[in-house]
Amino acid sequence: MELRSELMPPVLDESLVARLTKLAQEIDCGHPEQTLSQLAQFNREAMTELEFIDFQGIYGGQDHDTWVRKILATPYEQRVADITRQELIELARRVMEGDGADHDVEFWLSMLEINIPNERISDLIFWPDEYFDDVSYSQVLSPEQVIDFASKDGQATL
Repeated sequence: MELRSELMPPVLDESLVARLTKLAQEIDCGHPEQTLSQLAQFNREAMTELEFIDFQGIYGGQDHDTWVRKILATPYEQRVADITRQELIELARRVMEGDGADHDVEFWLSMLEINIPNERISDLIFWPDEYFDDVSYSQVLSPEQVIDFASKDGQATL
């Protein structure tokens, strides 16, 4: 299913992504007092107010390019008032199947979290046994089931 533009990751300026990725690497591997200019430049170009600590440990969790893309996509992650059940199912499918680059999948997961009032939707997708508090739960959920459970448990009105 094709998603409307509001539900798609933004198209980013690749030269900006490259510059910010380089700065993020320098800050992540640097010392607070020695990376002040890089931090100021990053915040200016990305229009953020991040602190040195926000960059620490990026490399261990994900690559710098993915992290920068997530930062730049954040302003586009918004509630869509008229989102349909089918669109939510498609978002869930893309997340569950890892349909795209890591930063795209993270964007779609964020859109689900914003548009379904169930703070545990990621548990439902990735760790249903924890969601249902049943270590023996082994059923693989479909995207439709994920949306139905999350909507019902989150008291969503779709």
